[in-house]
Amino acid sequence: MPERIVHKKISKLLLGSSCERTHKAIDYPVKYLGKKHRILFHDPISAMVIGFLFDGYEGAASGLLHIVADRYGGILNYLNKL
Repeated sequence: MPERIVHKKISKLLLGSSCERTHKAIDYPVKYLGKKHRILFHDPISAMVIGFLFDGYEGAASGLLHIVADRYGGILNYLNKL
């Protein structure tokens, strides 16, 4: 799973805005659930709704990007090292 800074960089690069509030809200359950936090808010619909509520349409797109980055985080880590 990428760190929040990676999520913000992806959003900034593709959307023009880091949508920090969206990423913070999606990963909020990590405080209580640790690595199992993905059982909450880590499906595409929930992530897009949370993103829309916090950052509008860009937030909705950013929420979806967050889920994609989490699911394919290994690839992102590899690309980050290049």
